[in-house]
Amino acid sequence: MDFKNTAQLIDNRWFTALALFFTVFVYFWNIWLNDIWIPNEAFYAESAREMLENKSFLDIYFNYEPRFNKPPMTYWLVAFSYMLFGVNEFATRLPIVLTAIGSNILVYLIGKELYGRTVGLLSAGVMAFSFQFVINSRYASPEVPLTFFFTLTLYLFIVGYRRKNFLYILLSYISLGLVVLTKGFPYIIVIGGIVIVYLLFENRFQIKPFLKDLKFIHMEVGLPLVFVIGLSWYVYMYMKFGQDFLDVTLKETIKRAVAKKDHDFGKYFFYFPVILWGFLPYSLFFYYSFVRLIKDRKKELLFPTVWFGVMFVIFTIAKGKIPVYIIQAHGAMSLIVAYYLVNHTPKALIDRVLYYGALLIPVLTASVAVGSLVYLFRLDYLYYLAVLFPFAYLLRYREIRILPYISMLILFFVFTVSVLSVVEKYRPYDKIGQAVADNVPEKNIPLYIESWFWHNMPFYAQRKVYRDTPTEKILELSRKEPLLALVKEDTYRKIDGAVVLWEGYLYKKGSESRFAILLKNVYKAMHGNMSAFEKRYLIYKRWEKWKN
Repeated sequence: MDFKNTAQLIDNRWFTALALFFTVFVYFWNIWLNDIWIPNEAFYAESAREMLENKSFLDIYFNYEPRFNKPPMTYWLVAFSYMLFGVNEFATRLPIVLTAIGSNILVYLIGKELYGRTVGLLSAGVMAFSFQFVINSRYASPEVPLTFFFTLTLYLFIVGYRRKNFLYILLSYISLGLVVLTKGFPYIIVIGGIVIVYLLFENRFQIKPFLKDLKFIHMEVGLPLVFVIGLSWYVYMYMKFGQDFLDVTLKETIKRAVAKKDHDFGKYFFYFPVILWGFLPYSLFFYYSFVRLIKDRKKELLFPTVWFGVMFVIFTIAKGKIPVYIIQAHGAMSLIVAYYLVNHTPKALIDRVLYYGALLIPVLTASVAVGSLVYLFRLDYLYYLAVLFPFAYLLRYREIRILPYISMLILFFVFTVSVLSVVEKYRPYDKIGQAVADNVPEKNIPLYIESWFWHNMPFYAQRKVYRDTPTEKILELSRKEPLLALVKEDTYRKIDGAVVLWEGYLYKKGSESRFAILLKNVYKAMHGNMSAFEKRYLIYKRWEKWKN
């Protein structure tokens, strides 16, 4: 097969099918292997399990205590998956993977609607392995479901607007209600801002046609529908839990956006480096494309430009800043990148240097990362061939534009197939849960954790877990009642009659969500340095033997 350009390569059915197969493979591979990540994934895994246990899908509890921090949609998706496939790691992550794939499909459909099939396919490929997006598709959290419903809302809007079909507009309001149920009512402002600003620019700020378009989308019909769908759960929770629920909700939304007062001007540049690493491997090319877009004044790119621009401005102005807030803009960024990959050929020397440099640097970075993972984690030497593959492909087809996609696919293939299995050897939480289930089936006996808390323990122990229990308290309990506890060695030695159900090392260097630090400490552990891990004993003392 010989291909003269990117469009010809992407339009080849065999290439598209092969790329789709490997993309889906990497998304699904090993989602059942890894124990629940802490702390974030544990909240959704355990709360969904308790939904089934309590037979209530409206009340959200974590570790048998009310949890008000996030709306219910992600919990519902995970709980529904548990109903179909049982309570396990695969079922926890399946809805996240499916909504990730759904998000990619929606970006393809938007690209196809606006620019044709080739740009649509390429934009989906760019989005599929954008670093931050694909990482978040590996564990249960609201970011990827939010991306799905967010993108679905904008897809239904733009199709309905372009085709003058109000049914699509009506469906977009329903989807916006689901967005609110996923991450909260502030996203009404975000998506509403995108729509309003787009209509203003589309009508060149002429009031009469703008008002005509506003009339067409019937906000007087749609917004009440959004409020009924999106805010009904909030009303229920407020009626049941009152001010406690309201305080947490306001803290998670309004106060996070406006409450912090500081004079750090660096905050206005927060998302520039976030995009640089979070949108790899096409982040440099996105910056290149965005500058070209401004210079070229491409009217056909108005919709993704407004989509990205409104989100960037809103979250830059907001006081609270978290890298994942920008993930929902990855669809817009992917559309802009794909458009320029397909429709722009650099002519001037400086333009060619910037164009090809923006594509080649991420390929070199990904290849170095693959080689480093193979070396540091003692993977099979055959993986070194994966380092060479992108360059062999470049020599064979002389096509660089999809090379970042290929190099990132290889990186995540190596990472999910081999690296995660190495990391998992140092995360024995499921073994602790199995030891509890086999030896202490009585759910009314809680688990006490001495001077720490691993957030996924409630999920694996399937019972109440008391965190940060002082040593003195554990010793006192051992003399009064049956004791199930995860303790340090010194404490275990002080408890007569305790049976060890499990012993081993647990990670205690902070949150596992700081994955680079976790990888660094796993590497040290592989070489004998267990300083980031602590020896723990799961002990059980039966009260019946000691009550007299």
